[in-house]
Amino acid sequence: MDSFCRKVIEYMYENKLNQFISSFYELYTKYNHLGEERFLREWFNRSIIRDLIFYFPPSAIITSFEELRHTKEHLVRTYVRTYWSFCKNPRKYPVRIEEAMEFFGLEELDEGKLKVRYRKLVRENHPDRIGRSKEAHMKMVKINYYYQVLRRYLSDRRNEALQVR
Repeated sequence: MDSFCRKVIEYMYENKLNQFISSFYELYTKYNHLGEERFLREWFNRSIIRDLIFYFPPSAIITSFEELRHTKEHLVRTYVRTYWSFCKNPRKYPVRIEEAMEFFGLEELDEGKLKVRYRKLVRENHPDRIGRSKEAHMKMVKINYYYQVLRRYLSDRRNEALQVR
């Protein structure tokens, strides 16, 4: 049971991290008042534990969760620190649709083409592939930031179209 619980926790932790990366700017605007440490406790750890309580006994959760948290803690802290430092100066990174489209090399904003281009840039520029440096991390932050800008814009346009009907 412990190994199964550990695998489930690892899966949930990875999903939570991916969720953070895909919507970090929105999370920053919502939770930056908490600070990094409290955000990690509240948004990462407590939400995962709340979900796990329904499926596993507390003793299995505590042991497995603490082990995994210690192995992943540095990685998660690095992501939060890097992405939030990017968000602290939003004027430095203006939210312009044209600029984001140019960044991805798109002449026309199409969700399918955006996803393809995003995935290609991530594959080419991921720090695990090109080396773990500050420049590599910042490149990934920019890629994710501009992707969020365009996704949000597309989502807003879809919602506006639904409201008009």
